[in-house]
Amino acid sequence: ANHKNEQKHPPTKVRTKMNNVLSAMMVSPGLLPSGTLLDSLIHVCNEVGSMEKFPLVHTRNVSTMIRRIKLLSSLFEEIQETDTPLPPSSILCLTELFSVIRRVKVLIQDCKDGSSLWSLIQLEFISNQFYVLVKEMGRALDILSLSLLNVTSDIKEQVELLHKQAKRAELLIDPRELHRREQLIQVMANNSLQNKKKKGLVDFGKVEEILSSIGLRTPSDYEEEISKLEAEAQNQAGTGGLIVVS
Repeated sequence: ANHKNEQKHPPTKVRTKMNNVLSAMMVSPGLLPSGTLLDSLIHVCNEVGSMEKFPLVHTRNVSTMIRRIKLLSSLFEEIQETDTPLPPSSILCLTELFSVIRRVKVLIQDCKDGSSLWSLIQLEFISNQFYVLVKEMGRALDILSLSLLNVTSDIKEQVELLHKQAKRAELLIDPRELHRREQLIQVMANNSLQNKKKKGLVDFGKVEEILSSIGLRTPSDYEEEISKLEAEAQNQAGTGGLIVVS
C-alpha cells in the first residue's frame, strides 16, 4: 500500500535538464521575446560595426572586438531569417550577448570620445575591460547549442571558432602602445625634474613625436586633447581619483 502512495520521479539526468530549462526561462523577468531580442541584437551589432574612425589608442582591441561582433551579427541575422522558435537556453545566451555587446559599444565609444593620453596612461586598465568582455562573450556562448538552431554549417563553424578563440583569449596590450606610454612617462618625469631645477627645458621634439604617434598633430588636435584631459580630471575628482594635468 505504501508503494502506491510513493511519487515516481523522472531519472536524475532528465530532472537536471528540466531544472536547466526552468532556470533559463526564469533567470530574468527582463528576457525579451525572441523576435524583439533578435531585432535589438542586430541593431546594436550594426551600430558597433558601423563605427568609423577607430580610437587612436587600443586600436587592436577595438578592431578585434568589432570583427567578433560582425561575425555574431551574421548568426543573429540567419536565426531571424529562419523564423523558428528558439529553445530557452538560446534565448538566455542571446540575452547575455546583448548585454555584452551593448557594453562593448559603450567602451569603444568612451575610447573614441575620451582623452588619448589618458587612454595611454590607463593602458592596462582599459585593455582589461576588453578582456573581461570577451571572456563574458565566451561564457555566454557556452550555453548556445548550435545543433538546435536552424543555421548554415558555415555559420556554425565560424561561431564555434569564435567561441574557442574567446575561451582562449588573453589580455591584449599592444607593445607599441606600451613603448609610447613609457616614452610619455619619461618625458613627464624629465619635465618635472627640469622644473625643479628651474631650467624649464622640455624636449619638444620628443613630445611632438609621442603626440603624433597617437594622432595628435595640429594645434586644434592639441586644444581638443586639453579639453578632454580637463574633463577626465573632473571625472577623476568626482570618483575620488587624483590626476594632475599641467
